[in-house]
Amino acid sequence: MQQVIRNALTLAAIGATTLSGHLAADSKTVSLTLPSVTVYGKAEVQLAHTDKGLLRYTKEGSQLDTPFSRLGIRGEQVLNEHITAFFNYEVEVRGFDEANTLSPFSARNTFVGIKGQFGQLIAGRNDTRLKTSEGGVDQFNETSGDIAQILPGQDRLGDSLTYISPSVAGWTLSASYVLGQDNELQQGKDGVALSLAYGDRTLKAQPYYITLTRAQSLNGLDATRILWQQKLGDFTLGSLLQYSEQSEGERKGTGGYLSLQYAVGDWRPKLQLGRDTSAIRQQTAANHYTAGVDYLFNSQSKAYFFVTQLALTDETDTSIALGLQYRF
Repeated sequence: MQQVIRNALTLAAIGATTLSGHLAADSKTVSLTLPSVTVYGKAEVQLAHTDKGLLRYTKEGSQLDTPFSRLGIRGEQVLNEHITAFFNYEVEVRGFDEANTLSPFSARNTFVGIKGQFGQLIAGRNDTRLKTSEGGVDQFNETSGDIAQILPGQDRLGDSLTYISPSVAGWTLSASYVLGQDNELQQGKDGVALSLAYGDRTLKAQPYYITLTRAQSLNGLDATRILWQQKLGDFTLGSLLQYSEQSEGERKGTGGYLSLQYAVGDWRPKLQLGRDTSAIRQQTAANHYTAGVDYLFNSQSKAYFFVTQLALTDETDTSIALGLQYRF
């Protein structure tokens, strides 16, 4: 066996030498551009106590969790002077609970696309344009204080096409088209969302961000959303108003959130108030109140504490959480 391995290695070395000689002799006919690839993710640990477990993403009692921790790979390859191809493969990683040992991964944004002066065209599983139109208004994103507790439309859907236009004088147009054949809530109907945005979502190039979004038959939802976010000195204010209606059903109503964050040194105290009357996400009209504070170690790491309460028509639920988050 060792002799076979040595012979194989010898042949491989001879082949590599011969190939490099041919490439050197005819370098004009061989051109290879390697794609740029980046590994990214979020590692988070949270200790929480919840009274009843009515809140989404929680259980009754105390729990140690990794809320929406994830690992992803993204990359791109220049195809020619006009078009660049790119990809994104991302999974949620959960393994703290014994129940997750057999299924520690679940799909998140997983897609391929092309981009150029025409904008971006994406195919695969992706956040809908209704979901992304929230901007940074949600100050407790991916926790039990998330606006998805009571507000419908915060969906990541497969079998979707996404288009994002170039920015023109601060305006950006984007659209989602979701094939309904594999989506039970859409009952075979294709869904669409169209969003118009103005300003800067990160509030860095411009201190404001405004969106107007309309969704039709998107995961069983028809909705219109208006969002405004503004940075004023050390304060960041946000408001979101949404009218929601079931595509195939009778439930409908108005919902929205107000959020406020204040920057003082490395501390970020924040407050968020929400209400929804559609009873689509919850079974009744609901109010949602959250207050907390982040401590920023650096641009990638933070510790946080918050208290959130969900108030339904006949009962309430409260959750307290302490966590540590690292993004890479």
